[in-house]
Amino acid sequence: MRDHRAKQWKRARRSIRDLTAGVLAIFPMRCFVCLSAVFVAFGFAGATASRLTPPVEERAPGFRLFDQSDQPDGQKLFQTRCFVCHGRGGKGDGPSATGLAEKPQDLTDPNWQRATSDDRIRTVIQGGGIAIGKTGAMPPNPDLTQEQIQGLVSFVRSLAAH
Repeated sequence: MRDHRAKQWKRARRSIRDLTAGVLAIFPMRCFVCLSAVFVAFGFAGATASRLTPPVEERAPGFRLFDQSDQPDGQKLFQTRCFVCHGRGGKGDGPSATGLAEKPQDLTDPNWQRATSDDRIRTVIQGGGIAIGKTGAMPPNPDLTQEQIQGLVSFVRSLAAH
């Protein structure tokens, strides 16, 4: 009985292998990939976001995706760029913080808030940790405008109350 099943499986695998080889012989790999993409696109054409997302009343109570539309610009930037190391609340407990040699600054620390000037925070945001002689793990942000940097400084200062 086992020998019979083993032979069936062997024949089935050989058939699949032969079928795949035949398809690839007829269609070069490039055409096969293109045709596959077309079939996938047409297969999922009717699956719009509105059909895939349950209506608000069907979602779990209290569940809300991370929506930034009502946040100030500084907070939006912080929640997209800085939270990975500094954490959502600025305590230095972000998801990547554990792998760093030097722990990210706890931006809620009242002693740090008192001892650090706005200019120093601006320098670190724009030039990274190296700009003030710290680790290069804090990346520079030369692409930010002065308004965006000021928004981040304001948000960092708002963390003092937390």
